[in-house]
Amino acid sequence: MIVILVSLAMFSCDPSTNKTDLERLSSQAMLPYLKASKHIMVSSADSSGNGNDRISVAPGQRVTILNATGPAVINRIWFSLDSEDPDYLRKVVLKIFWDDEKEPSVDVPLGDFFGSGFKYKPYVSQYLGMTGGGFVCYFPMPFQKSARIEILNETDRELSSFYYQIDYQVIDGYFDRSVAYFHAFWNRDIRTDYDSSYHILRATGQGHVVGVSLNIQSYDSTFAFLEGNEIVYTDGEIKPSIIGTGTADLFSGGSGFRAGEYTGLYNGLVVKDDSLGRISAYRLYINDPIPFKKSINFTIEHGRGNSVVADYSSTVYFYLIEPHHPFHHLSTAGMRLPLHVVTPTTLVQAEDLDIDLRGLKSEIVDVTKITPDMSEGHQLLIHTGLNESFTVHLNKLLDREFTADIFYSAGPDHGDVQIYEGERLAGHIVGYSPVFRAGGKVTLSGLKARNGKIDLRFVVTGKNTLSKGYLTGLDGLNLSPVRNYIPEWYLLGPFSVPRRDLKNNTGLDSVYLAEYLGDTLVKYIGSDKQPIRWKYVKTPGNGYLSMSDYISPNGQVVAFALTWVWSDTERNMLLKTGTGTRTKIFINNKVVYCFTGTRPAKPDQETVTVHLKKGWNKVIMKMENKQGEYGFYARFIDPDSTLVISAQKILPEKR
Repeated sequence: MIVILVSLAMFSCDPSTNKTDLERLSSQAMLPYLKASKHIMVSSADSSGNGNDRISVAPGQRVTILNATGPAVINRIWFSLDSEDPDYLRKVVLKIFWDDEKEPSVDVPLGDFFGSGFKYKPYVSQYLGMTGGGFVCYFPMPFQKSARIEILNETDRELSSFYYQIDYQVIDGYFDRSVAYFHAFWNRDIRTDYDSSYHILRATGQGHVVGVSLNIQSYDSTFAFLEGNEIVYTDGEIKPSIIGTGTADLFSGGSGFRAGEYTGLYNGLVVKDDSLGRISAYRLYINDPIPFKKSINFTIEHGRGNSVVADYSSTVYFYLIEPHHPFHHLSTAGMRLPLHVVTPTTLVQAEDLDIDLRGLKSEIVDVTKITPDMSEGHQLLIHTGLNESFTVHLNKLLDREFTADIFYSAGPDHGDVQIYEGERLAGHIVGYSPVFRAGGKVTLSGLKARNGKIDLRFVVTGKNTLSKGYLTGLDGLNLSPVRNYIPEWYLLGPFSVPRRDLKNNTGLDSVYLAEYLGDTLVKYIGSDKQPIRWKYVKTPGNGYLSMSDYISPNGQVVAFALTWVWSDTERNMLLKTGTGTRTKIFINNKVVYCFTGTRPAKPDQETVTVHLKKGWNKVIMKMENKQGEYGFYARFIDPDSTLVISAQKILPEKR
């Protein structure tokens, strides 16, 4: 059984305090002992006896559901409500005030406080849960003078059926000075596009953390952010006292939550959405609270080395000696919403595009109070009329063919737009919506660059009969080349990293015969003194060649990929590559690129200028891997298709 005495009170020699009563209420080990308190429930029960045991909360209304005097301990909070707003979990806010304080000690969106800000998902933990349509909290919340609990409805619809029960125990006397007050703090960074860690809690004073709920959504539908470690500093320390081993590990999961959702007394994964790259997870520090005497800085990396851009939101539960320093105010309802439109991290803002407005007026409009779905919190609004047009010029393009995603807004005064590439209709925007929102994206495929340029002409062709105008709102444009990856390779490995180099992982700098020989018929001695030969493989359609699929074992090893490139003339070319582990690239036995870190591999992470001689050129990728999965992307920029790439050195007959 769990005893949370440590989390609530420390020893006091003052006999007039109610320390013993608090222990008997809070400790499961003392459940058989008689209680000196009085149990009171405040609820939404219909005092008239007609069975209408609920209240309604109007849009924008702030309702007080508890106003109690102490000393007492709240030991249960339960809600159940109906809302027609699909985002009510983030728009309804729970506020708790202690001892007549002006700023709340709890100021958290409803869903996040109870464990999931993305969706209602039934689960039960020791102290929090979403239970068959209800929300429940069992954290003990002592207060000396008063407690006030409020519900704020920031949806645009009435909460017509809000049920609640709040149970608390009234105690005689007064609390020991070391009894801390319950707090919960919500934070969010919609885009972690910075080099430092995400902050879960920065606070001063004396207290201890007893839980964390974390909601994360990626921008690329992957879970690369799970490589981030929690890092906790207490009391001004320079070296952190807590350094984790990964986000899934923080919640006592593992392997990137590969086994899926689970719930337990102290940790769980409430939501895992593979299609969106979303998680909602919780960790309760009941047997292992994190105490601090002066301050705490609780952070978590967004991906390995803070390399991943994602949407992070968190709720941290902690006890703190009052009075506390004010926390930053809760963001507006619009900026608390989960992402419905995910804009890529490579999006070019509309105002940064080369646009010929042809005399039309435009303005940058702040939308931060309305939606989090517009990149950088604003949009470019162009005052177009019927049959009016403007042109977006895309310049300095290296590839031959592209796909463009246009992210736009919809609203009650927006028109319909057709998008042309030359005379070809490439896409269509439907602009009307009864309320302003991010409209999503329209995809333009098969765009052909001519002399490194593409022109897109936007023409307003009409509007919905309910629309009040013909405006055009643009968030930005994401341009993706149609990538023609190196189609085939020979792979060789694994080779052992020399024992003397294991500590420093310098297998990349060790010389292996294979990196200089181009004969794929030669046999080699690999790791564990096993004979190995070159294996012919074709690159998958997505361009990512996973070495782990062909090279085993793959921990503390070196492996090679070999192909050949034919050039009609001696010239310089651009090679684009993406790799997540230590890599060297050789062109004709000369090192042209070296990467010595770790990161998730992505297309076109690096661009390298390489010199090709006339005829066949040898290309070798040398990769050193410590453990787990590894691979790479690679392609040449060849807009005129003049290169021939063949791992087997075969030229087409026409040449």
